[in-house]
Amino acid sequence: MESVRKAMAEQRAEDLILALGITDPNDIDVEDIAMNQGALVLEGGLTGAEARLTASPKLSFIRINSGIREVGRKRFGVAHEIGHLVLHKERSPLEICTHNDIVLFHSSNEKEIEANSFAAGLLMPGRMFEPPCRSSSPSLDLVGQLAAKFQVTATASCTRYIEFCPHRCCMVISTRGKIRYHRRTADFGYFLQPSGDVRPMSYASELFAGESIPSGMRSVPAEAWIEGTSIASSKRILEHSVSMPSYESVLSLLWIDQDIDRKVTGEDEGDTEEEVSNARWSWSRDRREER
Repeated sequence: MESVRKAMAEQRAEDLILALGITDPNDIDVEDIAMNQGALVLEGGLTGAEARLTASPKLSFIRINSGIREVGRKRFGVAHEIGHLVLHKERSPLEICTHNDIVLFHSSNEKEIEANSFAAGLLMPGRMFEPPCRSSSPSLDLVGQLAAKFQVTATASCTRYIEFCPHRCCMVISTRGKIRYHRRTADFGYFLQPSGDVRPMSYASELFAGESIPSGMRSVPAEAWIEGTSIASSKRILEHSVSMPSYESVLSLLWIDQDIDRKVTGEDEGDTEEEVSNARWSWSRDRREER
């Protein structure tokens, strides 16, 4: 049911974009959209929260914390509050949202998750965002270009990218040397343990060590990120990592660009099912379910 609610919230946002006749990402002005929905956007006068919605039948107010540095993060905060305004008619007149509420992978609150899905659909409508995802090879360069085009953060762009990516990819956010969050395409096939240490064989570990690394997708041992008896020995995957020093974090995009799965024949066949169930996860459901 959660996936259905998220999909419905996203569709409401995309319907609003269509109703407003917006066909170009440059025209997605969140302040104008908020006013169209009866809300004035103000900045400042807010501490201890990321954003706040004060709802009123005549004129509502969306206030954004002036301490937020990134334009993309401010825009997502406004879009999130518009989501509350549109989706949650039976709400408290005052909605206060923390940083964790307005991060796509943090909140566990049903209404906050819906508001985040609405914000993603409003700022990165699928009909505009999906085509470049499907026509280009995976890289954080592409993610960065999409972030700039749609005026969102790299993290929001990468999260949305994974939804439409036609390749076996996984985004990973690591903080202070530990995996904090990851999100996979439906066919990625492997699970990364949250809170696990970033392994020394990865380029992400070199960034945490303060070292310079080559740009772009680079080959690393598959075991630098994933493990399991279903992975053929000495196989490799691609990794593109960039540092986010303001957050003591690293954003990584992993791409399984070749067959790394161990072929099963003969006497191996008898114990494979149990091994694979412990080491490899099959994700056949729609990717929207993970949002």
